[in-house]
Amino acid sequence: MPPKQILAAGKFLRLVVENNWEYVERTVAPSPVGIIAITDDNKLLLIEQYRPPLQAHIIEIPAGLVGDHAGGADEPLDVAARRELREETGYAATTIIPLTTQPTSAGLTNETVRLVRATGLRKIHAGTLGDGQEQIRLIELPLAEARQWLAQRAAEGRLIDPKVYVALWLAIG
Repeated sequence: MPPKQILAAGKFLRLVVENNWEYVERTVAPSPVGIIAITDDNKLLLIEQYRPPLQAHIIEIPAGLVGDHAGGADEPLDVAARRELREETGYAATTIIPLTTQPTSAGLTNETVRLVRATGLRKIHAGTLGDGQEQIRLIELPLAEARQWLAQRAAEGRLIDPKVYVALWLAIG
């Protein structure tokens, strides 16, 4: 078996080929955290942000890299989840519960996402959302309306990250 060959590398990613299979490896923070955030009044927090690879605004769950900042290689999952939730939604969580780890796109990347549930939420700021590089719009979606709302957005041609459906399934079954 020929060794893995690096075709290109950037700050966070590298393109490799192994046995004629090209894929992307995360070199820093290979397992981001995805946050299933549910308010006390049963609203699922979603975000919408522009994603350059798709040249479109995507509806997603709050998420981000774990340990991607200077000195953060050993950042605990719950710390990263709390940080990303605050940055992307303006909410703080009392409780973070790890749920599952899943591949994001098994044929494309070695990345796995660790999903957590965030509860005991309180709004701590309503300012610009994101980390300065992102422009994020917060969506506070009542769980009772979520399926219909998502179906309507999909029918309009909007792109919805599949983790939103996983979040909804884990939130209400």
